[in-house]
Amino acid sequence: MTAEEAFNAAALAACGKVEWASRAVFWSAVRFGMKAVEVARWADAEERWSALWWVAVVEHLPPIPEAPLVGASPSVMRAKTHLGRMYQIMGARRPDVLR
Repeated sequence: MTAEEAFNAAALAACGKVEWASRAVFWSAVRFGMKAVEVARWADAEERWSALWWVAVVEHLPPIPEAPLVGASPSVMRAKTHLGRMYQIMGARRPDVLR
């Protein structure tokens, strides 16, 4: 994904039109400013966004609040999905109940 594609994805996600494409897109948008991403044009944002984007691409980023599995490895996603299903089957409301 190029910096421009990431910026366009962030602009759509910040408006709530699509899901966040990756953790790097989300955290770049946070650092740029969500409201600024919504209203900015690529021509005006290119230099600053590109710098933030390239840093985010190489960083180990925390999960996105409310969407922790975006950007997680496939094995982590499978494990979280299956653990959630297991808790549902066993009737537990909280994972820490099952020890």
